[in-house]
Amino acid sequence: MIKYFLVLTMILSPIFARTIGAVAMTVNGEPITLYDINALSQKVHIPKEDAVNALIQEKIELEEMQKQGIYATPDEVNKRIEMIAQQNKMTPQQFQDALAKEGKTIDSLKKDIAKQIKKEKLYQKILGGKLRKPTEEEMRAFYQKNKKMFTIPGKIKIQEYLSNDPRALQAIQMQPMLMLPNVKITPRTVDPTKTNPQLVQLLMQTPLKHFTPIVNLGKNQAAMFFVERKGRAVTAPYEQVKKNIFMKLMKDQEQANLIAYFEKKKSEADIKVLRKP
Repeated sequence: MIKYFLVLTMILSPIFARTIGAVAMTVNGEPITLYDINALSQKVHIPKEDAVNALIQEKIELEEMQKQGIYATPDEVNKRIEMIAQQNKMTPQQFQDALAKEGKTIDSLKKDIAKQIKKEKLYQKILGGKLRKPTEEEMRAFYQKNKKMFTIPGKIKIQEYLSNDPRALQAIQMQPMLMLPNVKITPRTVDPTKTNPQLVQLLMQTPLKHFTPIVNLGKNQAAMFFVERKGRAVTAPYEQVKKNIFMKLMKDQEQANLIAYFEKKKSEADIKVLRKP
């Protein structure tokens, strides 16, 4: 019985491999395999139909890059990696060590970054001259129509803890009634419309009657905040969110133009479906 199973496995394995690696379709002569479709679908958790559309667009993008002579130089790739490392406050070696812990190599990262740079250059060429700045009237109209998008919390009542020793703050987190001479406690009421957005976000993420994580303020100063009460949500003033609206409308324009461009390219492409995924 075992021998029969082994023989059957030996016969079926090449057939299974051929099926998985079989070409599902071609885009202007370039193949997309069943394996490509299944792998992308599982990797980013999307339906196979969406994976097919993404892979078709990728083939078209690669073809457009070749036609337009778009490439990424080693210097561009290395500078992007340096920038990522600096943003994460790591030396190049620390960054490579962090990659290794995630099972990645610097070479595989370089390939991914090169792809991203080429894609950015292609999109810039496609969008060149097609975008226009939204007018003040358009931005105000968007604000009026979508006020729920700009809801912010009302005033937040907190206790601010400041110290030159983070360990003292850690001790208070463990024993809230502890009083230490090197910790200054100040009651405050925070107005989200007039406060650093990062602090507001930190306070909103912290449940009532809890401490926020300890924040390093620099100059040997650390802080944490105890959230006592959060006021009723209000709509942020237009002037406060004007920049966000501008970026949102510009991004929407970019997406609409790119979608239209690639839909046209897909309609013109020679796509042959050989097997259903």
